[in-house]
Amino acid sequence: MDAGAEIVVWILVGVTAGWLASRIIGTDGQRGALPNVFIGVLAALVGGFITRAALAHLGYEHLAIASIAGALFGTCVVVFGWHGLRAAKRDA
Repeated sequence: MDAGAEIVVWILVGVTAGWLASRIIGTDGQRGALPNVFIGVLAALVGGFITRAALAHLGYEHLAIASIAGALFGTCVVVFGWHGLRAAKRDA
């Protein structure tokens, strides 16, 4: 898979994971799913690039699948972490 197609897949992973996170957390009714989708896309891009760079440095050959997994993991961590911090700030 070429780099351009891989980035498009990362964006799709971020959109999907961000939207699902808004549904799971239940924040899509409060302010819409769009902020979660935006954060999901940014986190997927960062996670994908970091995973790809780290694994390429280690000589891993199947970068496309691994970087998609990294994009998904990065999105989940950032979206759920962001909502956790917002909830903690709100409760304080």
